[in-house]
Amino acid sequence: MENWDPAVVRILSIFMPSTFKSRAAITPESRFVHYTTSKNLLDILDSGEIEFQNTRDMNDHHDLEIGVERLQDWIGRSGGTALADALDRCAPGVWSEGVRKFQDRLPDVRNETYVLSVAEHDPAESNTGRLSLWRAFERDVTGVAVVVDTLPFMQVAQALKAYSSPVAYWTRQQFIGEFETVAATLLENEQFIARTNRALLREVTFLMLLFAATCSKHPGLGDEREWRVLTNPLLWPSTLLTKHNSGVEGSNRTMYTLPLKNRPMENITGLEFPQLISRVIIGPSMHAEAVREEIVSKLAEKNVPQPAAKVIMSKLPVRAKAMG
Repeated sequence: MENWDPAVVRILSIFMPSTFKSRAAITPESRFVHYTTSKNLLDILDSGEIEFQNTRDMNDHHDLEIGVERLQDWIGRSGGTALADALDRCAPGVWSEGVRKFQDRLPDVRNETYVLSVAEHDPAESNTGRLSLWRAFERDVTGVAVVVDTLPFMQVAQALKAYSSPVAYWTRQQFIGEFETVAATLLENEQFIARTNRALLREVTFLMLLFAATCSKHPGLGDEREWRVLTNPLLWPSTLLTKHNSGVEGSNRTMYTLPLKNRPMENITGLEFPQLISRVIIGPSMHAEAVREEIVSKLAEKNVPQPAAKVIMSKLPVRAKAMG
C-alpha cells in the first residue's frame, strides 16, 4: 500500500481494521490461488478473459445472505449505538446517512454484486493444494488450483471499479467486536475524523457496511482463506468490464468479464501471461495426466516459459466412494 494516499490508508485502518490488517500482511512474495475446473482454466486461456460471477450464481446462493442477515440483525438490535455515538461525536449525522444509503442500495447489492474469488496460497500446499477446497468439486470434473501473483488484486484501479477484500469468518461475537473496535478507534482519532470531508465519511461508512455484508461467511469455513474481488455495475459502473448473458436456453444468468490485459496508465498491471500464473496444481482425478498435458500445451501456446515445470499433479488419491 506504499502508493496509496496516506489519508486513505488511515481512514481504512479506522473503519475496516481487519481488512486493513489483512491487506498490510500481503507481501510481494505472497500468492493467491484460484480453484476452478480444468475446463474453465482452458476457457480462460483461450479467451484471455476472467469472469465475475453474480453472487446469486455462487455454489451456495445463500452465501451473501449470511453477512446481510447478520448486519441487519446487528443494526436492528441497536448494536450500532456505540459506533453511531462515536461517529456522531466527530461528524454529527454521518452514521445515519451511511446506514440510510446502505439500506437504500441493499436491493442493488443483493442482485447486482459480481465476484471473482481467490484464496490465500500457503507455500506448504504448493504440491498438493488444499484438501478442503478439492472436496468442493463434483466427482465428474477435474479441479485445478491456479497460483497467481497478488499484484493485480492489491492495486487500486479507479478505472476498473472492482475492489478486493478478505472474507471474514467471524462468530457473532467477533462480528460485533469488529465494530466495537471501529468505535473505539474513531474516538482515538476524533480530530482527524472531524477534519475529514463529510461526503467521504458517509461513503466510507457505506462501504464498511457493504463489505461487512458481502464478505462474511460461516466461521466453520475459515480454512478457505478466501478473498473476493467485488464489482457492482449499479454502484460502480466500469467501461473495462463487459456484460454477458448466458447462452443456455431458459437461463437468465449474467456475468461480467475482464480482459487479461495490462493497462499501466490506469494502474492495472500483472494481468498478462506469463506473469500472472505462477503454478497450476491438478487435483484428485482419474485423468490427471491427460489434463496436465492439455494445460501444458495451452500454456505453451501463450508463450509461458517452461510450462511443463509450472503444471504439477497433486497425486491425491481419488476416493472410490464417499465416507459413511
